[in-house]
Amino acid sequence: RAAPKGLTMCRLIVACTAALAVAGCGGGGPSPATVSGTVTVDDSPLASGVITFTGPNGQSGTGKVEQGRYEVRTVAGANRVQVSAPVVVATRPESKSPGAALVEITEESLPDKYHVRSELTFDAQSGGNTKDWALQGKPKKK
Repeated sequence: RAAPKGLTMCRLIVACTAALAVAGCGGGGPSPATVSGTVTVDDSPLASGVITFTGPNGQSGTGKVEQGRYEVRTVAGANRVQVSAPVVVATRPESKSPGAALVEITEESLPDKYHVRSELTFDAQSGGNTKDWALQGKPKKK
C-alpha cells in the first residue's frame, strides 16, 4: 500500500535536508581562522571599537576592540578588514515626551580608510593568527 501524500512529501524534505547537510560539511569551503592582536591609534591602545574581517566568500566575523585588544573568528584567505571607533559627541531626548530616554549621538573617530573605504587587508591562515594594527587618527581640528 502506498504512503499518504503528506508522509511521502515529508520523507522527501527530510532526505533533501540530510543530503544538503552532508554535502555542506565535507570540505571545499574555506577553513576557519581566528585572528587576535592589538589596535593602536596614534601609538595609544584603542579604548573601544569594533573590528570586522570579511573573507573571500563574503562571510564576516566581527569582534569588539577593548583596551586595544581584539579576537575575531573569520575564514582563511584574503580578508578585508574594517575598524570603527565611534565616540559620543552629544545626547538628545528620544522623543518630546517628558522624561524621555536620552539617545547618544556618535561620530566616527577614525578616517574612512579604516572603515567605510577600508584599505586594510589580512591574509588569514587556517587556525590561529596574530595581527597588530597601528592606525593614525583623524587630523586634529584647529
